Amino acid sequence: MGPVKKVKFDCGILEFHEHYVICEMFEGIHLDTENFGMLVSLCREHFGERPFGYISHRIYSYSIDPCMYSETNLISNCIAIAAVVCTSAQRLSSRVEQIFCKKPFEYFYNLEEAELWVSDKVRQSLTD
Repeated sequence: MGPVKKVKFDCGILEFHEHYVICEMFEGIHLDTENFGMLVSLCREHFGERPFGYISHRIYSYSIDPCMYSETNLISNCIAIAAVVCTSAQRLSSRVEQIFCKKPFEYFYNLEEAELWVSDKVRQSLTD
């Protein structure tokens, strides 16, 4: 099923689905507190307090301020995080992110697997 809504913002494109959002950051972006705040605001606007999952579709190369990992842990209705990786460097970065992230966090090599995993995690949270 396709996205419910697609939003382009300063750092990338967000594709909102029923239970998750797919984020594709633009090439060379540095995800810092300001950019992260914008991303969180857009997610809150769409999902409200409903549980959701976040999928980082890493098509392009960008950097992340390490402080963002602890910020992610504060978004109570974000149930799970998935990263879709294309390179071994992205895979290694994802493994480091898993250490800092307190939420379920997995990396995948294709978007469909990530969507299935995140959807399952969100559905499980609704029945717990």
